[in-house]
Order: sequence, then C-alpha cells, then structure tokens
Amino acid sequence: MMAATERKFLIFEIQGIRYAFDLAHVAEVADPLHSWPIPLAPACFTGAMHIHGAIIAAMDLAFFLGQPHCREPEKMIVLQQSVASLAFLVDKVIRIIRESDVKIIDSSVSRFSSFMLLLPEGEAMLFDVDKIVKAAENMVN
Repeated sequence: MMAATERKFLIFEIQGIRYAFDLAHVAEVADPLHSWPIPLAPACFTGAMHIHGAIIAAMDLAFFLGQPHCREPEKMIVLQQSVASLAFLVDKVIRIIRESDVKIIDSSVSRFSSFMLLLPEGEAMLFDVDKIVKAAENMVN
C-alpha cells in the first residue's frame, strides 16, 4: 500500500538521457507555448510566456546543461510558483514514478544532482531544482 506522503518523480528525457525532478516542485507539464524574447538574457533562456496569469521564463534545459539546443522540445515542465517562475523545455516526458518503485543512490555526476534513480528500465539523474534555479538566477544577475 502506498503511503500518503510518498514522494513521486517526473521522469523526462533530454538528448536521449533520462532525468528526473521531484514532482513536488512541478506545477504542470504542457506543450511548449509561444514565447517572447527576453532582452539581454543568456542564450539558454528561450523567452518569456504567459501562463495562468503569470509571466514565466522558458529555459532550454539541454543548452543550460552544456548540451546542444533542444531543437523541437516536445514538452515544457513548469515549476511551482513558490519555487521559481521558470519552465524547462525538454525533449520528452516519460512518466511519473513513485519512490517505492525506484532505488535512490548517491551520485555526484553533476553539480545539479546528488542522487541517481535506478528505474526498472535504467537510471535517471535526479536534479536538485533549487541548485538549477540558483544557477539560473546567478546567470541573470
């Protein structure tokens, strides 16, 4: 039986590699929307968009991570407003998985992650959303 407070993770893909966010940080997953350029913003910021009455910055997460641009992102992952006014463009969203269905191991593969999720089909790097948001804020300051 699943505990009421069990964590869930959103599994998604960038450049053929699986990643994850703690679902508690995610407001919604949607198709990418039209965006307007953000003057003088770093290249990883693809623009700003209007979502549910708020202005949200869109970030090409692949380019932010030092990979080639996400050519035609299939989805955007919008963060909770309490975390940041930010949406990440990703190649595709795979699924949501419960903590009880994965094994979480320590990993220092990236400065944006301390853990790896071992899924039935392979592994996914669990991003620390706060670290990504902090790095994004430092880029624009």
